[in-house]
Amino acid sequence: MADSIDPRFVPIGGGGSIILNSPTDPAFQISFTKNGTVGTVDCGLFGGPEGDLCIDPAATEFVNNTGQTWTSITLEITQQSAGLVFAALDNAIDPYFANAASGFLNNGNAFVTFFGIDATHPGILPATSCNFELGCTGPTANDGTLLYDFAILTDVGDMVDGQSFTAQGTATTTASEPPTILLALTGGLFLVLKKRR
Repeated sequence: MADSIDPRFVPIGGGGSIILNSPTDPAFQISFTKNGTVGTVDCGLFGGPEGDLCIDPAATEFVNNTGQTWTSITLEITQQSAGLVFAALDNAIDPYFANAASGFLNNGNAFVTFFGIDATHPGILPATSCNFELGCTGPTANDGTLLYDFAILTDVGDMVDGQSFTAQGTATTTASEPPTILLALTGGLFLVLKKRR
């Protein structure tokens, strides 16, 4: 059996990813079965714990192509082997969200969520454009992190061979609000029409 906490997740910068066209896109999914070191890399290469095994982030890269900023993402564990406990990896390396939490949903499924935006954690911004041949473009942080393209670094070092899980991702977005200038113009037009009567 695995130890008390594994797998552990954290968003990191991505590149060359699966394009997600809605906050509930079914393609926002991570499935993994432990088979030795197949499909894994040293977590330390990406800022995680040195010497631990992580799923190769190239297999967990996604692009926000929804046109909206994602203010949080949640990974719901929809299938798992016995003995696994899910949590967030130290989110000091998370360039998107300031906070993380884990627990259980009303349906009994485990979840891990990332949330909280501020001056240094802008959420996951939308891509500017996506083209099948050219890939996607969008906002980039000063350090080169793609703010619209992310991966989920997943530490699976304490899983034992044969154990598996599937995590389905979803996002919450900023609410679209009409620009203030349009509201002011609409209100002004209403007053002008009312005075003319």
